[in-house]
Amino acid sequence: MIAVFDSSSLISLSQSCLINSLKELKEQSNALFVVPKSVFFEVVERPLKIKRFELNAIRIQKAVREGWLKVKTLDAEHSALAGEIGEKANHLLSIKGKPIKLIQRGETEALALTKQLGSQLLVIDERTTRTIIENPGQLKQLIERRRGKRASVNEKNSRELKKMFSGLNIVRSVELVALAFERSLIARELPKSRQALEAALYAVKYAGCAVSSAEIESFLSEAKT
Repeated sequence: MIAVFDSSSLISLSQSCLINSLKELKEQSNALFVVPKSVFFEVVERPLKIKRFELNAIRIQKAVREGWLKVKTLDAEHSALAGEIGEKANHLLSIKGKPIKLIQRGETEALALTKQLGSQLLVIDERTTRTIIENPGQLKQLIERRRGKRASVNEKNSRELKKMFSGLNIVRSVELVALAFERSLIARELPKSRQALEAALYAVKYAGCAVSSAEIESFLSEAKT
């Protein structure tokens, strides 16, 4: 299994001090965890120079140095694909004829990297990118609520993006934390109790993972503690 990570999920796990559970999950599942170069820049190279974010960057840099998180370079074909994805996504919705920028280079490279590596698993906490792939109509409603204005959808771009990533599984850091808890992979960090799981799930929520309190309750009701 190859899992491609976006910046948002790595930041959520690092900031909530749960990145070691990701390492344990990787080793147990014998998976390959990778990020594109632009994501490495976003989560390590740039924040290493900003005191507020430096500690998170050091934690993620350590994962790369230890070798369980790999940095991959896009080839020419898939670098061009990343540009195409960005063009389609950033002209997916518009308000009064003006396109809304929805996606950054890190997300487009992560999506392109799934194609380059033949991966069917993208780990991303950022809601907008997930919704672009899964449900563009829902994204339209979300943008309209946020901005208080009517938005229009480029149906051609919507169809092409959905077709391009048909079969891609998208998960969040919260799902990985719940899985690591279920497999007792965070025992070094936390006791195996309902309260500990709840605390861990809310930690990644407040670190930036787009997950509702109702979803967290669902995770808790299904957990074996």
